[in-house]
Amino acid sequence: MASMDQIAAGWIVTVGIIKADNSIGHVVYAVALIDPAEAIAAAIRACDGEAAVINQQLNAAQLRDLGLDAGGVLALFDEKTDPITSNMPRH
Repeated sequence: MASMDQIAAGWIVTVGIIKADNSIGHVVYAVALIDPAEAIAAAIRACDGEAAVINQQLNAAQLRDLGLDAGGVLALFDEKTDPITSNMPRH
């Protein structure tokens, strides 16, 4: 049986956006909602996006590691700031 930390508790969602210069971009969010449709809606609302796709489930432990409480939405990548790789060495 799966532990509570292994059961889906949220989602990684990529949202397509139209920038001020009319170019297309995207924002990647961690969303702490169990229902995938609700997670997509929350991510789209967070950035006034146009469309979204679910990328991956997140379990409770992963959401805790990100500091997200139930219902929370956190931008992971927004084409300006990439906290995951911003300190990576560049070649």
